[in-house]
Amino acid sequence: MTIKIPTDTFIALTCEIADWLMSSELGDKKYQTMLIQTDKEISYTEEGQDIFNEWNDVVEHYLSTYFQKED
Repeated sequence: MTIKIPTDTFIALTCEIADWLMSSELGDKKYQTMLIQTDKEISYTEEGQDIFNEWNDVVEHYLSTYFQKED
């Protein structure tokens, strides 16, 4: 049985967990090299984005086992 949650909550959970797993896997020092800071924003380098996307796919798969996005 899956629980319906708001789509924005599902996405936020997925991103937070994927980022946490990425930083845990890489370690703080390596993780910091995957970030780019512009004026008011922090984003991933191209390599960092690829790693994040892989983790995001894994997390989304697992979360979708328990949660269903509301439309």
